[in-house]
Amino acid sequence: MARKRNSSKRIVSFIIVLLVLIAAIVAYLNPGLFGQPEPQDPTPTPPVTSTEGQVLVHVIDVGQGDAILVSAPEGNILIDAGDNVERYEQALKNYLDGLGITKLDYFVLTHPDADHIGGADMILKNYEVGTVIMPDKPHTTKVYEAVLDALEANGADLELAEAGTVFSLGNLSCKILAPLKIYSDKNDCSVVIRATFGSVSMMFTGDAEGNMEGMSEKDILAKYDASELQCDFLKVGHHGSDTSTSPAFLKAVSPKIAAISCGTGNKYGHPVQSTLDALSAAGVLTYRTDLSGTLVFVCDGKTIEYRQQAQ
Repeated sequence: MARKRNSSKRIVSFIIVLLVLIAAIVAYLNPGLFGQPEPQDPTPTPPVTSTEGQVLVHVIDVGQGDAILVSAPEGNILIDAGDNVERYEQALKNYLDGLGITKLDYFVLTHPDADHIGGADMILKNYEVGTVIMPDKPHTTKVYEAVLDALEANGADLELAEAGTVFSLGNLSCKILAPLKIYSDKNDCSVVIRATFGSVSMMFTGDAEGNMEGMSEKDILAKYDASELQCDFLKVGHHGSDTSTSPAFLKAVSPKIAAISCGTGNKYGHPVQSTLDALSAAGVLTYRTDLSGTLVFVCDGKTIEYRQQAQ
């Protein structure tokens, strides 16, 4: 009799466990069946369009390259697109998608080096683009050819950069300062843009050079007076290399805040200490993607401030 009772208890225990397991499976597959709330989507990323009266500058971490998103309430400008390395292209796409971007009003390719245009074909294949701006500096690389093919397939307008040209998104006005001529060096052919929003000015320099053999910064200084060059925010040229941000250029621009886009432990040693020392001596608050990842700056038309490291 004792054996029969033990056997019956085991059967009952098995049946109970089986019923609990079945209930758990049914609850998982039908979360509303037992009064449980439906799973919710994650909290959405704030939309890329800035709130009224704000412009955001996102210096996106794409390793040893440049990709800068300038977003205004009226639209978006992307300056460069990093290298043609899959993980950096994916990081750029994930960032733009996370912000809900489907269209870029302007896409500026500062010059044809791979660490600036490498991800451009990905951008042109995945997003609506209004106008592409690039210097009249063709290149023979497969990366450059891929960009041209993607540009044709996208149907975006192409404008060759001309100094003095102005384009706008609402109250955000952008003036092309350079290139002032077509140089033999690709870096010196970089499209340099000075953007203004309210009383705040921002400069984006690509890889334009001014020290050593570089001529673009020197020609910019000769062409424009101080009022046309002074900026509150500077995207430091050529990833903080010693070929850019000459003493004369830094003095003329006299930024309050600077951002350097470069890869962690990159083989070029960017940014170099002499550039960092010059920025520090000028009292410039300097932020770096190799130390902090993607950087976000917010401009309200009166000030521009580092907001936080993007999540």
